[in-house]
Amino acid sequence: MPWLTAVTVLLCLATHGTAPALSAQARPATDDRAAAPRQDLGRTEEAPVAGRRRIPRRVTMPLVMGAAAAAAASAYFISEADDPVGSCTGPRCVLPMSVGVGFFVGYLMGREMDQSHALRYSRGAPVNAGGQSLTLPGEMQFLAIGPQRGAAGGTTGAAGIQLFTVDGAPRALARRAAGIRGLRALDVQGEQLTLASSTGLYEFALDSSVGARVRDGDITALARLRGRRVVAIGSRLELEPVSGAWRARDTGLSVRAMTADPQGDVLWVATDSALTAYVLSGDSLAPRTSTRLRGGARTLRSDGTRVVVAAGERGVWLYDIDGSSAPRERFLWAGARFAYDALLTHERLYVAGGGEGLYVLDARAPRGTVLGLARHVGFAIALGERGEYTYVLDRAAPAVHRIRSDFPLR
Repeated sequence: MPWLTAVTVLLCLATHGTAPALSAQARPATDDRAAAPRQDLGRTEEAPVAGRRRIPRRVTMPLVMGAAAAAAASAYFISEADDPVGSCTGPRCVLPMSVGVGFFVGYLMGREMDQSHALRYSRGAPVNAGGQSLTLPGEMQFLAIGPQRGAAGGTTGAAGIQLFTVDGAPRALARRAAGIRGLRALDVQGEQLTLASSTGLYEFALDSSVGARVRDGDITALARLRGRRVVAIGSRLELEPVSGAWRARDTGLSVRAMTADPQGDVLWVATDSALTAYVLSGDSLAPRTSTRLRGGARTLRSDGTRVVVAAGERGVWLYDIDGSSAPRERFLWAGARFAYDALLTHERLYVAGGGEGLYVLDARAPRGTVLGLARHVGFAIALGERGEYTYVLDRAAPAVHRIRSDFPLR
């Protein structure tokens, strides 16, 4: 029948216009490298804003599809004045049937939309941090933010280390250290760039392309304690000397990550099973406190009163510290499929969740409370901070994004 054909065409158009998008949202990502398309950071995300009520599509779609079916059936009766043939060809039968079918199909479509929406935002309410971005060359995995410059680099060494400004919107500067493979960590202090790699520790001046290897060995982690560099080689911690040879201390287990508190007085070291605080004792490192760490670490950060451990698929641990007793575990949060990095800033805990985006947690809460999820930063793999701004390294774009650390969540 013509009216049935019109309704069928309408439903097909509606279905084909929405089904691919729904399927793409409902399918969980299987490849961490497949991040969402890059967006203009100055625009507002079209997804629902945290706190704004969303009308269920299982309510609105039946109304839309019922009205569309009624309109199609009415158009048929107006345009064709043939005598009705059969038991259900008049308006009194066709219109209710058309509206009923439209309501039913609309409900099914709306339910699929609601399920896709719930799956997409089940890990956190969508937020948009705004900010500025800088496109980077090659695939970047490591980020360092210094007082005057920032640096980003990858493990292959093909693109080298890209330097950029941090006194405003990031702008590209020179590249350094092209060809150094196996990068493990970066550090920018003053006019000096330090690279830790599988082939040694390298030092470059920010205003010169000439560098030097200052320490041999397969270096797995790098930090600074009172201005002196500390490197990890296997289970050994080696302290840069004031003069003479490097001072070594064996931890007994492979060192996974290191960081120093903002004052530079305490060095936190994560091994496969322990989180230990070291302090300078003369010209060597001495352990002060320690606590059990379940499952090692990827990165460590401290703000002087708390220590956060990003441990990949195991999640994120947050510890409270007071300087004298052992760190006290406050919570373990495993809401991200993989926690690449974590950063404590102001009253928030940021977690780089790879292709899922940047998680925003409440750093004051007794347990892991998600405040929002910023997806527009792409594949968040590394974090950094300077002043009132947080830097997010996007591996997929690749790019570095600069956002306000206290951006509004609503």
